[in-house]
Amino acid sequence: MAGSSANASYARSAFYKNVRLTSITVGLAWFGSVELMHRLILPELGRTGERLLAEGISAALIAVLAEKLIVSVHQRQQATLLRLQVISEMNQHVRNALAEICLAGESVRNQQVIATISENVEHIEWALREILLRPKPVQEKPLSPPLTPVRRSRSETAPGGRNVIPL
Repeated sequence: MAGSSANASYARSAFYKNVRLTSITVGLAWFGSVELMHRLILPELGRTGERLLAEGISAALIAVLAEKLIVSVHQRQQATLLRLQVISEMNQHVRNALAEICLAGESVRNQQVIATISENVEHIEWALREILLRPKPVQEKPLSPPLTPVRRSRSETAPGGRNVIPL
């Protein structure tokens, strides 16, 4: 265990060193491109010392922002990877449980119970396929169409207009 912790620590420090190097490179590229534009377009603009100071400060700011952006993107990727691993594990556990339910349902002689179990197993499998493994988020809307009211015949309506479910 100590070896894996040391490897993870080394990987983290190597990642942050690469991020720092990348952000410094971005800052230097920014400084160089801005200085090149000033020399080519407006060589007589302001005093050189003040201009270089302003460009240096803006380059440092760009480098810091680039570093923050890279770290933020990396953290989001790690969170997404963790979520996908959890989904994969849940998927496997639920599918194993469904297989056992299906086997247990086959030993039952009551056809209505078997039909109910099969219908619910299919619904869970649909949810695993369509909801857990969705490639992109959906807008806030119901997953299935809203339930429509069931019209009851007069024999199924109790006095006072209340609906009664026939047994």
